[in-house]
Amino acid sequence: MGLLGKMLNKALPGVRMKDPVRGAAEVVACSDYHGRGIKQLCTMQLVVHAEGVAPASQEHHLLAHRDKWPAPGMTLPVTVDRADPTKLYVMWDEVQGSRERDVQAAEALAAKMRGERPA
Repeated sequence: MGLLGKMLNKALPGVRMKDPVRGAAEVVACSDYHGRGIKQLCTMQLVVHAEGVAPASQEHHLLAHRDKWPAPGMTLPVTVDRADPTKLYVMWDEVQGSRERDVQAAEALAAKMRGERPA
């Protein structure tokens, strides 16, 4: 097991990964944020893929911070277990906050309205 796997297993003892690999999770559907508290349980329908892991649709229930609440169409960076792809960890520190996403979306729309090509 590599360094990443050892670090994850130590940080997340309930989510032991035998063969962790970096991947991505495409958010297809997501529960709503209810405006209470900083973190809430989020139910997501994801398509998870990584090197050595066949893309698969999976439902996940994870704690999410209100500022980084996922939305359909987002791609979340994850670590997934090749031995058991239902085990995954979202790398929340790499997910853009809602304000950053809003600014980026507004700038992209303004550029489109000016007739500029997307970056």
